[in-house]
Amino acid sequence: MRDFSPEFQTPEQYIIDITYKIWEERGIGRIYDWYADEVQVRTTNCVKSSVESVVKHTLEKMHEFPDRELLAEDVIIGDKAEGFLSSHRVRSTATHLGDGTFGPATHRPVTMLAIADCLCRENQVVEEWLLRDQADVARQLGLDPVMFGSALGNDNPAAYTVGNEAMRQRWADPDGFVIVGDNGIANQIVDAYDAIWNEKNLHVMAQFYDRALRFEGTAGWRSFGRTRTGDYLTSMLASIPDGRFEPHHVIVRQQPERAIRVALRWSYCGVHSGRGRYGMPTGTPVALLGITHFELRDGLIAYECLVSDETTIYAQLAAYQQV
Repeated sequence: MRDFSPEFQTPEQYIIDITYKIWEERGIGRIYDWYADEVQVRTTNCVKSSVESVVKHTLEKMHEFPDRELLAEDVIIGDKAEGFLSSHRVRSTATHLGDGTFGPATHRPVTMLAIADCLCRENQVVEEWLLRDQADVARQLGLDPVMFGSALGNDNPAAYTVGNEAMRQRWADPDGFVIVGDNGIANQIVDAYDAIWNEKNLHVMAQFYDRALRFEGTAGWRSFGRTRTGDYLTSMLASIPDGRFEPHHVIVRQQPERAIRVALRWSYCGVHSGRGRYGMPTGTPVALLGITHFELRDGLIAYECLVSDETTIYAQLAAYQQV
């Protein structure tokens, strides 16, 4: 923890504590302490390039979900020459009590799943890649995720017609493809995704995945075992059959008395040319940006949590119809 405040003893504590102090203790002004002035916050919707935009977004979300509790399920740390990179999986509970992104307050309880990759140095977050399963939040609030996402694209087509290459670059690491931790384990994970997403060979799940796999996917999807999980992945591949998976950053974390944990940030870009999860084909270029957490047991993937924002897919499909 070189060049960090002495109140933080470990990277995990830093990430959990600043999240708690900002959101649950409502120390919004502490963002100016813990985020760089020109921080880059990357989402599937946009890139925010200042600490002021982070403060504004936090205040808006706190208004919309004022009783939100952010529960750290895991923080996977990758050491850097200066500072560290964290991949923070958060399960939040909240009530939709304020008007905002999801429309007028519904007073419904929700559970939100998000993963944030943060590059931290000198006691500040200097870059962040943030994903939240917005489709699942919309569904819990009684909204149609397809209509919700389509409205985003119709209202602001310029934000979603930047092109697949621009979206891919948004998700890439400044240093190219980076592995932090054990190369063999990292390559095992990347090989599994390459075989499934690029080669469309789902039979390799028997090679890479535990038979008792527990899987979480987009829009609140949960499945157990290779067969049901394979069905879910097939539905995504069917919609974008020519898509190309590209890994951008992998962290492998090995700690005593804990399962091996892996965080993978990745993109899958192609054309909506097939009939699958995203409806009738439109010929639209689409980019799926994801962050996945894995836990391994006896060398096989026993738990996988794939987070992406499918409302952005529907936004891209709608936006391209406007241009």
